[in-house]
Amino acid sequence: MNMIKRQSAGSWITFITLVLAVVSLIVYNVNVNGDGYFQNSTVPKAVTYMIVTIVLLAAGVVMAQVNLNGTAGKILDLLGGAVKIAAPPAAVAAAMTLVSGRIEGFAFIYMSNEEVLHEVQTAANLSSAHGAIANIVLLAAAAVFGMAAAFFSLKKE
Repeated sequence: MNMIKRQSAGSWITFITLVLAVVSLIVYNVNVNGDGYFQNSTVPKAVTYMIVTIVLLAAGVVMAQVNLNGTAGKILDLLGGAVKIAAPPAAVAAAMTLVSGRIEGFAFIYMSNEEVLHEVQTAANLSSAHGAIANIVLLAAAAVFGMAAAFFSLKKE
């Protein structure tokens, strides 16, 4: 209970960002491994950016728990600030890479000719497209929360 009281607003927002990033990676894996248009359609760079985001955010949460004084404390604060600043661009890069990898599929599923719309808009394809959209939204939310977290301190004063 004492540990929960010690957390600052920046720590909580960073933790929420971390949860959003992890959930986005889970949604990505479900989307790629599920039925539908995007089945087995991986976007490796997006996964790399998601993992980088998760690692940076996890490092930020861990650094917030360490209390050091002197030069080591100042270095830790600088590293914590760098991590908070680097995580949102990684989430944005993951979202944009995923959009660029999925845009053709979205166009095929949602904007096909009237003649082939019945064959293209199957339940599996629509579910796959909705999963990809949910993944992009989660990554965008993680980026926004990460940007907001950068304005708060990780340590309670």
